[in-house]
Amino acid sequence: MKENIKRIRETMTPSIFEVFEKMFYVFLEPLDIRYDEYDMEAAISFEGTISGDVRILFSREIVRAMVQNMLGLEGDEIAVQDMEDCSKEAVNMVCGNFLSRFDSTKVFNLSAPTFKESQPECFESGEDICRMDFDSDNGKVGVVVKI
Repeated sequence: MKENIKRIRETMTPSIFEVFEKMFYVFLEPLDIRYDEYDMEAAISFEGTISGDVRILFSREIVRAMVQNMLGLEGDEIAVQDMEDCSKEAVNMVCGNFLSRFDSTKVFNLSAPTFKESQPECFESGEDICRMDFDSDNGKVGVVVKI
């Protein structure tokens, strides 16, 4: 299983960078320490040659920056619904990018993304969990892949 987690990390990292840079103009740097003060979470499940879920944990500041950059809204124009929609779109795109890199010859079924605005449960890395945290000028992001 550790071999699978290593491959997931190696495949997921460029997917995260690509989506955040191209879609949201947010440039992330890996954190060397674990960060657990996230404000919201978007999640999606997938089934195929591997099954599991992807959760993206967000600081409020980074989601606001994502909405501003993607939708061109100013700070006072951003509604909670915009933040929810942008977060769900991010997890959908990151998961899709990851799965196409992981195995482009197979079809994966994805659930509808979900969103919650509260401090999410932060998982440790483990046998079946890959956890990565990132920082940017706009805030922090955590990505958890559970297989």
